[in-house]
Amino acid sequence: LIHLLKELKKKTSVNVLSYDNDSRADFNIKSYGVKDKLQRLAYKVKFSKFSSLDIKIMSEYDIIHIQHSYLFRKVMPFFKDLKKKPKIVITLRGADTYKKPWVSEKWREFYKENSQYISAFIVMSNHQKKYVAKWGVSEDKIHCIPISFGDKSTSEPKFPSQNTLKLVSAFRMCWEKNIEGSVRLAKILKEKKIPFSYDLYGDGDDLTQLYYLRERNDLMDEINIKHKIDNIKLKQKLTDYDFFIQLSISEALPTSVLEAQSKGVPCVVSNSDGLPEAVLNGKTAIVDEYSNYTMFANAIIEVWNNKEKYYSFSKEAIKNSNDNFSTEIEVDKLMNLYKSLMTN
Repeated sequence: LIHLLKELKKKTSVNVLSYDNDSRADFNIKSYGVKDKLQRLAYKVKFSKFSSLDIKIMSEYDIIHIQHSYLFRKVMPFFKDLKKKPKIVITLRGADTYKKPWVSEKWREFYKENSQYISAFIVMSNHQKKYVAKWGVSEDKIHCIPISFGDKSTSEPKFPSQNTLKLVSAFRMCWEKNIEGSVRLAKILKEKKIPFSYDLYGDGDDLTQLYYLRERNDLMDEINIKHKIDNIKLKQKLTDYDFFIQLSISEALPTSVLEAQSKGVPCVVSNSDGLPEAVLNGKTAIVDEYSNYTMFANAIIEVWNNKEKYYSFSKEAIKNSNDNFSTEIEVDKLMNLYKSLMTN
């Protein structure tokens, strides 16, 4: 996100408001801090028309882009109370679409009753666009602008490892990512007597499941639990691997799959939600239903053993990332959206 904002600032005037103490932000707001309390008091005694300090700051701008959707409540005073109403854009990244509305009345009410006050919703995939619409958001307000992996890749296509198949995954350890599925895939590869190592990066509430299933399935020597590491370090390591594995049950569109492709690493992904929109099936990735583990294992072995086919996957993976998911492309799409909002 920081890199995206940096590139956006080259195209237009952008200021950043943060609710954390972030030195990179133009404005740091502590809700109910001293300055905010004074502003709220001024509003109550009718010395100011702004109900809080952040609303006062945001009112000076033509467009407010909420990058973290859970902050939607922060802009609700603009819905009815103020005459000057900036255009409001909210980016939805996945959980706010596929999970939270099922269990949260506040999220359902926001989409159904208050989405009329939002100028545009940004989603990561066309599948997510349709899913958001089912909660009551008008489709003409929903714009598909996928997340980017970074600047265009200069990586070269590569060949597979010679003696040991090298697999990698990187995700938050939770049910959506299908931890059990990754272990099942590894078990099948071991049963087929394929020499392999499988590194899994990430932490999360369900990390214990990975530890338990690794031991239960006798995969202590094959599965390596790496925990979370800095994203820059992870991207530097990606070229060491033959395949990036992401067998999610639910997924809007994962940056990690885009990053892997940008490094020339073929991917093995489920066809869940917007995930297949991040790859080209049969060209940059192996795609199927998340539970079809035997198919995944057989396809991995087939591509790994075919150097020319693997090289083609690697080459097309880099091209797919550069052609569709670079920061430059995301910035251009955002600028086009902003311009369209200002002319309507």
